[in-house]
This record gives sequence, structure tokens and C-alpha cells, in this order.
Amino acid sequence: MAAPSKDEVYAKVKKGLEATPFEPSELTELAGGSVNFTYEATLAKPLEDGAKKVFIKHAEPYMKVRPETALPPDRGNFEMQCLEHMSGRHITGDSNQTDSHSITIRTPKYYSFIEDSSSQILEYMPEGTTLKEFIPKYFGQATEPKESDAHEIGKTVGSWLKGFHQLTANDAELHAVAEKNALGRFFRHMVTFTWLKDRVEQFPTALGDAKEIFQEVEQAITTELNDTSKLQAIHGDFWTGNMMIPDAEIPKDGSNVTLFVVDWEMVHLNVPHVDFGLMVAEFYYFWLFKSMPAGRWMMESMVEAYGPLTEEFAFRTAVQVGAHLVCVITDLNRVPTDQLEKAAATGKEILVHAWKKDRAWFDNSDFACLFRQI
Repeated sequence: MAAPSKDEVYAKVKKGLEATPFEPSELTELAGGSVNFTYEATLAKPLEDGAKKVFIKHAEPYMKVRPETALPPDRGNFEMQCLEHMSGRHITGDSNQTDSHSITIRTPKYYSFIEDSSSQILEYMPEGTTLKEFIPKYFGQATEPKESDAHEIGKTVGSWLKGFHQLTANDAELHAVAEKNALGRFFRHMVTFTWLKDRVEQFPTALGDAKEIFQEVEQAITTELNDTSKLQAIHGDFWTGNMMIPDAEIPKDGSNVTLFVVDWEMVHLNVPHVDFGLMVAEFYYFWLFKSMPAGRWMMESMVEAYGPLTEEFAFRTAVQVGAHLVCVITDLNRVPTDQLEKAAATGKEILVHAWKKDRAWFDNSDFACLFRQI
């Protein structure tokens, strides 16, 4: 059976909103996203909190861009439980209020879930963009004010993530929700570690000499996942593409800037290094492939704010960073074809030296920040 057309999905979502507080006078599909259908809804009547627009996230039992790829039909319900649990939670993530501006990170406000149409109703960020798009747009040139802003963003991301991990380490309710998402844990492990052997075949010149170490790493991480006593709820897809920020220069008049942490479908039980290492790798991406110092500044400030780390935590994080560069960055078409081997080779160097616990190598690398507070 053929998947419904975009127009049919649109009609389904709009009908599901009728006779609810979220009935729209205008419903606009938003660009981007490969899995779900997203919309901006201008409400016929403002909500009690004054909101005139909301964000609609609709799930079909398949990928939006690949209808032949089936997905769990209840994933929207699962994400709703996470957002409902996190909505309104205060997690340390505010920047130093003595700075020239203030940055806050939180989850968007959860309003409702319309089960019949599998549509989440969430707080809308007007004129928002992802941090992934924000960084190259506003940090393309390295200046002193830009460096200050970059450090501020990194610091706030690090302190929020630390607070989130401290919360989830002892949150039985969120642990129970995350425990249900075995598919999320399988997927994260697959794309980051199971694919290591595939990358050796894809880039034999760059990776062939690390084949045995890659096998050891994949086996060790599989064993790690089997020790459930060391696992906790994590976001599972914590990267710059899942953080929303207003699409404007960071103000210098003290005005607050709010970032949303979005896309909670991947919440599952794992080790915190997964979230932490993923974001470290994604900030580093801007330095390695875009030659943007802001990426390095954000990475270093994030690590400092999250820390202090133990040496074991730092090495495990570096393993995550290396595997992400080898497996994930090479799969997302985010670097030109002629730089794919560079991504793989750089990731290999990081992963191999982390696996060997080569502290001297890291102390003289771009990742010295991981060990600076030890």
C-alpha cells in the first residue's frame, strides 16, 4: 500500500486539530526534517498563556523522506511522555548572569498529544533555527566578541547537559520511559559502533590498520550496554541539529536568549558519554571541516562546564567522538566526498589513541580540554 501524499497527511493533521484549543486559522508545513512532518499552526484563538502559534510534530509509521522505511507508529506517544515529564523542569543551564547577555536552555513547553492523528503540540519558537545552521551563519568570522558568544553558548550547553545527566541518574520515572525504547538504543549503537566494520571496507586505506581495534571497541561497547546497572536515561540524539535558537545575533543588552532541546524520540538507557561525546564531536566538526574557531571554542567551554571529568570518563568520551567521526559524519553527506577519508582518518586517530589510553597524545591534541581538569 502506497504511503499517503503530503496533502493527505496535511489534511489528516488539520482535521485532528479541529474542535480543540489548537484549531488553526492557518497551518503551514515547515521545511527540513527527514523523519516527521512538522507544521507551524497560527491559532484561531490564543491559548490561555497567550501563545498565538504552536509547533505541530506529526508522526507517520514511516520516514517522511523514505516512505519505504517503516518506523514504530507509537514513537510520537513515547516522545510525548518524555516531553511531558521534562516540560517545566528547571535544569541548571543558565549562563553567568554577570555576563553581557543571558542564555537559557530548556525543553519546549508541552501542550498536548492528539493520539488519533499522532500529533504533538509544542511551544513554538518564532523565527527559530537550529544551532547547526546558526553557527556558520553568525560565527563565520572569528572576532573577539564572537569568541565571547561562542564560549557562552558552549558553557551553557555543558552546564545544561551536566544537570540533565545528574537528574536522569536518579529519575525512576524517566528511567522507566527510556527503558521501553530498546529500538533507540539499538539504533544509536548501530550507527556509531556496529558500522565501524563497514567503514573499514569503505575506507580500507585510511582505516585498514585499525580493523582489529575497531572490533575490540565494538565488542566492549556491546558488553557495556549489557551492564544495565551502569545505564541511565540519556537524550540519545544530543547534537546541534536538535537545538533551536532564535535566528538573530546574540544581543548585547542583557536580553535573554533561549535555546530549546528538541527531538526526544531517541531517549533510551545508555551511558552519559554518548550525549556528551556526540556534542563534542559536532562542535569539533565546525573547526575540522569549516575552519571555524567557534566550533573549538564551544567545544572547550562545553567540556569545562560539564566537568570535571575522570580520566576514565574522558577516554570513553574520546572513543565516542572518534566513532562518531568515522561512522556518522561520513554517512550524513555533510562533508564533500573528497573529505570523507579525512573524517574517517581523524576519527580513527582519536578512537585508537583513546582505546590505548594514550594521555600524552591527547595532551597535545585538539582534545586536551577533556583532560584539563583531571
